[in-house]
Amino acid sequence: MMKFKATVFIRLRKQVDDSPGNAVRDASRRLSELDIKKLRLGKVIDIYFEAPDEEYAIKELDLLSDRLYANTVMEDWDFEVTEVDGFPPGVG
Repeated sequence: MMKFKATVFIRLRKQVDDSPGNAVRDASRRLSELDIKKLRLGKVIDIYFEAPDEEYAIKELDLLSDRLYANTVMEDWDFEVTEVDGFPPGVG
């Protein structure tokens, strides 16, 4: 078995209003002099796992991202997969 780390990025679709992102943008403007035009919040999921090969890992991550991690009515997703030599301390 090969060891992998995947990072799944989940973002609201462009046409979906991001009210929490707007609130963070407004608070950022009060705390900073940056001229922030747009700020959108999302989710990042880090996954450490074993799989027989990268092709299988990608197939399974596609399935999980599309059916479990993202609400595909409102969110888009993508991911990065890298092979790792080992897992960080505390990971199985």
